[in-house]
Amino acid sequence: MGDARVLAAEVFQIICGRLAERAGDLRHLAEAGSPFDGWLEGEAFLACRERQADYPFDEVAARPTYGSEGIKEADGRPMTERGGLRVGGTGEPGHHLWVFAEFVLLLDGEQRLEDWRAKTEAAAVRLLRLGWKRSASIMVVVAAGRGDAEADWADDLAGLPAWNRPLLAAPIRLVFPDGWSATARAFDVKRDPADLLVVAAR
Repeated sequence: MGDARVLAAEVFQIICGRLAERAGDLRHLAEAGSPFDGWLEGEAFLACRERQADYPFDEVAARPTYGSEGIKEADGRPMTERGGLRVGGTGEPGHHLWVFAEFVLLLDGEQRLEDWRAKTEAAAVRLLRLGWKRSASIMVVVAAGRGDAEADWADDLAGLPAWNRPLLAAPIRLVFPDGWSATARAFDVKRDPADLLVVAAR
């Protein structure tokens, strides 16, 4: 596994397979209307953990701190904020091959575009602090709701800078029998050192 982007795309596909298997749970959580970002992180961890022996991954870590990757606070202490998942870990710290992921949930209901933008931008800012090592910093965004969530929310999603970045891999789309749907997309936030996350005008 010498290419972090290839590894990241494969990790995303493993996560998507788990979400497809848990489609019924995903549907119930979406209908409940309560954020379940933690559930997404847990399912992603379990998906990769189950494949650790046969893939193989050198490590699968749930909710790793940014400090574990050498990121420090302004006072020099290790950064305690957590991501959603870390997979890989080949090589020396700071120069090893891994995937570090954040998960953002866009849920049908009372959320406003401003709230969606704030969540995705905050995740991107955290991921960009990781710099450009032999790694992939990915954001997995899941949109779930009534009807065709992706089509129905097209105008709002168009205002999210992260949603419109180049995809890391083909997205997954789940359609439930009663008309609800969910879409999962993955974006490599730091595709190239020259890339900047362009924030749409407010």
